[in-house]
Amino acid sequence: MYAWGEDYHVVMRERLDALVARMRETIGEPFQTRVCVDTSAIIERELAAAAGIGWIGKNTMVLHPALGSFFFLGVIITDLALPPDTPLTDHCGTCTRCLDACPTAAFPRPYVMDARRCISYLTIEHHDEIEADLAAKMGDWVFGCDICQDVCPYNRRAPVAEEPRFRGNPDHARPLLGDILAWDEAAYRQWMRGEPGGGRNTACGGAMPRLPCGTPAFAGSAASL
Repeated sequence: MYAWGEDYHVVMRERLDALVARMRETIGEPFQTRVCVDTSAIIERELAAAAGIGWIGKNTMVLHPALGSFFFLGVIITDLALPPDTPLTDHCGTCTRCLDACPTAAFPRPYVMDARRCISYLTIEHHDEIEADLAAKMGDWVFGCDICQDVCPYNRRAPVAEEPRFRGNPDHARPLLGDILAWDEAAYRQWMRGEPGGGRNTACGGAMPRLPCGTPAFAGSAASL
C-alpha cells in the first residue's frame, strides 16, 4: 500500500526534520542529530522494538497493539541523554495467520523470513529472473506484497493515514498489466513520479507474463500512516 502514496523517504524526512526543529526550540541545550529514513545502515526494526514502539511479530514486522504494522519507521540519532521507554511484550500468541497465508512459504518458522521467497523482495530488490515455481505462486503482485499484513488481526482496525500525501492516487493501485508492459522510460518515470520506487523490470520479467494483459496489477508492500 505504501506505493500508492508519495515517496515516504521525502515525507518522513520532512516530518522528522520538523520534529528536530521543535526539539531545538524546546530543549535549552545544544545537541547533535542525524535523521535517517530507510537509507542508512541502521536496524530500524530492532531499534523500534527496543524503544517500545511495538514487538516483532511472527511475520518479522513491527506490530503495535493499536496501529498494527501499517506505519513507517523513522530514526533521529542524537547525543541527547534521553530516558528509554519500556519494550512491549509479544502479543502474537498462538496465531499463525501470517505464516499460513504466505503463498510462497517465505516463513520457514515463526519470526524468520526467507527473503529469497518473499514476494516483496522478489518484486522490488531481486534483479534476476524469478524462478518459475515462485512466479507461479505470486498472483498479480508486481511491486511488494501485503498478504502477511492483511491477515494480521492487529491490522483489522488500523487507522487511516492522516498524512494526505500517504493516501495516494487510487488509480495507481491496480494498473493494467498490458499498459505497464507497453511503458517506455518516459511513461514509467511519469507514472512513478513522486512515488517510492518501482519494480517494472523485475515485474515484467517474472510476475506479468503469467497473466493476461488486461489483468489489473497490484502495487503493495508495507502500508502507511
